[in-house]
Amino acid sequence: MRKKIICLIIAITGTAITAEAQSLSELKDSCYSYLASHDTAAFNATYVKLLDAIEKDMDPEIYGIRNELNDIRSKDQSIRILLMDAMKKYGREDERTLDIRKIMREIDLKNGLRVQQIIDAYGWLGIDDIGEDANETLFLCIQHINELTVQTKYLPLLKEAVKQGNAKGWHYAFLTDRILMNQGKPQVYGTQTITSNNKVFIVPLENPDKVDELRKEIGLAPLNNYMQDFGCEWSLDSYKKNLPEIRTVFQRWYQNKPE
Repeated sequence: MRKKIICLIIAITGTAITAEAQSLSELKDSCYSYLASHDTAAFNATYVKLLDAIEKDMDPEIYGIRNELNDIRSKDQSIRILLMDAMKKYGREDERTLDIRKIMREIDLKNGLRVQQIIDAYGWLGIDDIGEDANETLFLCIQHINELTVQTKYLPLLKEAVKQGNAKGWHYAFLTDRILMNQGKPQVYGTQTITSNNKVFIVPLENPDKVDELRKEIGLAPLNNYMQDFGCEWSLDSYKKNLPEIRTVFQRWYQNKPE
């Protein structure tokens, strides 16, 4: 019985691989064949592959890069989903949380190195080239590698990509603020926060009076809207009132941040 099951799995897998390997022309012919035989299920499963097949035919190299970046994005985001869940369930210092964080850093390093190779070879590929998710992955991996030399190298390229419509303004805002934070400097757009004693603090702002104006220019919602996602309120008055504490927390974080 076990042997029959294994053989069945191999047979099914082999069929799936053959179907995936069909060329654009073969997919079209299959659609016509399924129509003629009134096989609605097979037709519906096949015609939806035509767009992907056309994109592969147009530029196989970029098609492969897009798929690779989408795979990288899945790893980048999935490990973070697990980390956030572990922190809520077990706490930040639990062994399971620390293990996941270590794995995340290893993933970030590997992904970051590969994305650098892609950008160096192809430039900052836009949404029209590789799709929105893959395009966002370029930013995510440069942001998450969290190395100043890398981030500062690619920030001008990202800025130009935004001008050319090949990246979004918020990508530039987040990377700009991350660089400034890692340098121990005030941030511009208010995208970076730190947590101390289970309380969320915004990293000090370079120009708090104009932060919402700056955020609007780059396509971001008002800062209070953003901070509500962290379960807290933000106002200019409360920020200025609590600024000494905010600076103290930030300086403590900066002095002890991992290298």
